[in-house]
Amino acid sequence: MLFLALLACEPMPSSGEIFAPVKVEAAKPTGPDQRFAELDEPRFKISSEEMASGTMPAPAPAEGEPSAADAALGSPAPVPAAAAPVGLPSPTSFPVRLVSTIVSAQPPRAVVGLPSGEEVVVSPGSVLAAEGLVVMAVMDGRVQLAKIKPQGDHAAIESIEISAQYP
Repeated sequence: MLFLALLACEPMPSSGEIFAPVKVEAAKPTGPDQRFAELDEPRFKISSEEMASGTMPAPAPAEGEPSAADAALGSPAPVPAAAAPVGLPSPTSFPVRLVSTIVSAQPPRAVVGLPSGEEVVVSPGSVLAAEGLVVMAVMDGRVQLAKIKPQGDHAAIESIEISAQYP
């Protein structure tokens, strides 16, 4: 074991004093790290308001691509329209309804009717992505939901409590 420790140690010249630390030369800086030079400036910037309104600024052309002025001289390329986000509820969708609750089960469960007519069994923590809902709590005859609405780079959360139509 002592032999392995001696092999792992690197010999160093003595400083002449027993308790004085050995002076080590500092590494010389070679300049900025070029691996991250392209990340210094963002290629595309958009504010929350622009994202929420759906208007997107034209991205700056990359090297080798024609600029906007050059493209105006030639035939204009069609610009694709901003697609609606997938999985987000429409503002005119029919609301979900509570059919029944099963509070004696562990965890408590509820049968929720979706706008499509489908009925699903949910428990606290379940996500109804198409409706933008998260099940927060299941109580006797009631279910507490969180409605999540995207707003730019953040989300607004609204608490909703629905009751069974027939006790």
